[in-house]
Amino acid sequence: MTRNWMRVFFASLAVILLVGCSTMEENVEDGIEKAKLVFQGDAEKPNEEINNMKLFIPSGFSIEEEPDETNIILSKGKDSYILFLNPNELPGSRLYYDLMMADTNLNIVEEKTFEQNGRFGFVAILENSAEKYELITSIGGIKLTTISKQQNIAGNLDKMMTIVRSISTN
Repeated sequence: MTRNWMRVFFASLAVILLVGCSTMEENVEDGIEKAKLVFQGDAEKPNEEINNMKLFIPSGFSIEEEPDETNIILSKGKDSYILFLNPNELPGSRLYYDLMMADTNLNIVEEKTFEQNGRFGFVAILENSAEKYELITSIGGIKLTTISKQQNIAGNLDKMMTIVRSISTN
């Protein structure tokens, strides 16, 4: 009887571990698809204004410290998000993407580009450590990054692209 119980236990454990392996791929695919839909859809109506720039900040996010003209730090709980703004780059700029692709030290798990109506955007998932990933969303001269746990990839990419897509300057 004990042997049968042990077999069931180890079989169950193996199934749980195998399901966990496919989760990363599902999170990445889901996150990229959500970011693509946000990129292609209408921008959220801005609810904040910082230094002559209007943007949408989702519920639960807050602006940390005193932002300057090119960097804004956002937070949600214990997570930090860094928003980089390059006012010299147009919405069709590939600068951030080209810089990322040229960096041979990065371990890119997945990246996807989007183009629509003269805008160029991309999302990227980079390996940061054994259990965490650097996420990047960008449109033209606007880039938002964070460090994320695997299970939060899809939700973070969705919120991050929502923020980036919403930005307009006066």
